[in-house]
Amino acid sequence: MLIQRENSHKFLLNLLLASLPVSFIAGNLVLNLNIVIIIIYGLILFKLEIFKSKFTNTDFLITILFSYIALNGVLNNFLNFNFSNVSEENIVLIKSLSFFRFFFLYFVIKYLIFNNYVNYKLLFLSLGGCSLLVSLDVIIQFIFGEDIFGYKPSGRRLSGPFGDELIAGSFIQRFFIFLPFYFILFYKIKKKIIFNFLFLITLILIFVGTILSGNRIPILMLMIMFALMFIYQKKLRMILSSIVILFFMAIIFLIFQPEFKPHYRTFILKSGQIVSYAKQKMFNGQVEVKNVYVKEIESGILTWEENKLFGGGVNSFRWNCNSIDRSKMLGFISPKGSVNCNNHPHNYYIEIAAELGAVGLILVLFVFINILYLAIRRLHFSKIENNNYEILKAFFIVFLVEIFPLKTTGSFFSTSNANFIFFILPFIVGLIEYKKITGYEPK
Repeated sequence: MLIQRENSHKFLLNLLLASLPVSFIAGNLVLNLNIVIIIIYGLILFKLEIFKSKFTNTDFLITILFSYIALNGVLNNFLNFNFSNVSEENIVLIKSLSFFRFFFLYFVIKYLIFNNYVNYKLLFLSLGGCSLLVSLDVIIQFIFGEDIFGYKPSGRRLSGPFGDELIAGSFIQRFFIFLPFYFILFYKIKKKIIFNFLFLITLILIFVGTILSGNRIPILMLMIMFALMFIYQKKLRMILSSIVILFFMAIIFLIFQPEFKPHYRTFILKSGQIVSYAKQKMFNGQVEVKNVYVKEIESGILTWEENKLFGGGVNSFRWNCNSIDRSKMLGFISPKGSVNCNNHPHNYYIEIAAELGAVGLILVLFVFINILYLAIRRLHFSKIENNNYEILKAFFIVFLVEIFPLKTTGSFFSTSNANFIFFILPFIVGLIEYKKITGYEPK
């Protein structure tokens, strides 16, 4: 009876984890509901046992980070956030405390890993499969003028099942890697030629869907992921080499297509301008390059300079940014009116600095660098290779690309991004520390 009950709990918990990519597609309300159910279910089942296992250095760093975010929210909300046009009273405090749900998500998932609750076969199939389905939906939208849900394209950018949100490329890029790892780890095909064919077709569909989505940064990140897969999976090197050749052929083709040519040529032009901006900023402090992305970066840096040590608090960026000295933004804004800032500066690290200050940024960097160090040591200097070792590769590649500093991003504190980051982190830490905590290596 007890075994049946435990199996039922395992089944439900794995179903909740496997449904996360569907929740990302369904929207923030469903995603938050899914996360809250995982947290509550885990806390009811395991209670304080979740926090009683031996704390790793990463656990301590994450606990310090979340404690700082909560304290920062209290202090900034009552002492440093005085704007009359705020849509919600005590918004900084509310957002800071609500962010604490990711602290519980981290420890619940890590506990499930240490106690062998996670069905990786189901999880990888769901994560990678949803990425493939979104890619197919984007391709259908491109061919037929609408996707299977009836959503129509928005100019040169295709949204697939996301409707008005143009984030299909980002979704595909984030989750696709779990499908090839599913084939490698769990889907045993005796004939290598069949495996190679299925794998190649899958990567081509993922690749085409990402390009057609029109999201340019995900295309670049996808290529970085291919490069990392080339390093970490020897079996896939021949196939990945073919994909790289197809990638350059596709980009050359798109550059000369009337509907795509301006989109991708502008990306190349503005990327060069951002590089020039970085050089100017570092060497002479004068900014001559003007484009919308540079404006967002510059506004983020100027907002951070308003409160360098502790920032303005979570979700405070748009108000603090609009209050900066507009003379510093001349050349980016109209002669009259406000600075007209975005909701965030489109870079994780600049946003963290602006909202949590240098202290918060240093804490986040400590967490990331510590995890990178542990993962690299495990992957490159450990002689033990097992399923956990292979599974870790997938999560590590995704994490490495997600925290890549030289890219434009959404908000670090948004529901979708924070859920994704704190969903990935416990898997990396749990898989690395598995033997240390449980006392034995998995089979």
